[in-house]
Amino acid sequence: MFGIIFYISNYSTEQPEREGVKGMDILDLLEDFESVIENSGRIPMTGKVVIQEEVLYSYLDKFRAYLPQSIRDAEYVIREKDRILNDAVQEGEGLIEQARVKCQRIVGESEIVKQAIAQGEIIISNAKQEAKGLVSGAYGYSEEVMSTLQRELESNLKSIRSGRDAIRVHLPPPSVTELQHNEEFVEE
Repeated sequence: MFGIIFYISNYSTEQPEREGVKGMDILDLLEDFESVIENSGRIPMTGKVVIQEEVLYSYLDKFRAYLPQSIRDAEYVIREKDRILNDAVQEGEGLIEQARVKCQRIVGESEIVKQAIAQGEIIISNAKQEAKGLVSGAYGYSEEVMSTLQRELESNLKSIRSGRDAIRVHLPPPSVTELQHNEEFVEE
């Protein structure tokens, strides 16, 4: 590392013009200043460099002119970063809230669906039991009606047989012409 000795002569309080700074990048400015240091005169055996006062102050003014804009840019970037982060946090919180609401709605809907399914199963079970009862009742009623009808028919059939038997016992046998007449009547 080498030291720099600055011989100050004719320093004025008036700052030099800041020309060439606007179009120059800070890295270019630093490289240009480094080139000035490398090309300046050296003090033998000390490793020190002599830079003219005007040149040094000119570069300092250029650095001052450049740095505040860089600092303002950095502050702007930091503010924008903070704003973007705040926006992202708010948007994230909004998305989380929307997801929470959607989950609650889905859970509510699933609870409604579960209740509807349970009610449907109860209704179906009741309907099956009622249908089973109705079918059983219908079979029982049919059996009772048919049993009553069968008894009545058997009773009537018994009466018919008794009547026929009584008629056969008291009537003379039919004649041949009557039988023929009955057969013609049956054929028509």
